[in-house]
Amino acid sequence: MPNENAAKRPGEWQTYDITLVGRLLTVVLNGRTIICQQTIPGITGGALDSNEGLPGPIFLQGDHGPIEYRNIVLTPAR
Repeated sequence: MPNENAAKRPGEWQTYDITLVGRLLTVVLNGRTIICQQTIPGITGGALDSNEGLPGPIFLQGDHGPIEYRNIVLTPAR
């Protein structure tokens, strides 16, 4: 659960920096950390299969109407 609402107004581009290592998640929205090293308890309902430890596709979705993405950069953890 986010600890604050750091979203910009509707119609403005949002900037996310998402770090996921194993099940440990950090989310920075518009320069503000809204989720800090929170453990995801298990596979989400959107999972394509249960092989969470294997490389696979990234699934992005919006759930409140049309959504657009731009400038997506994926950097593998080392």
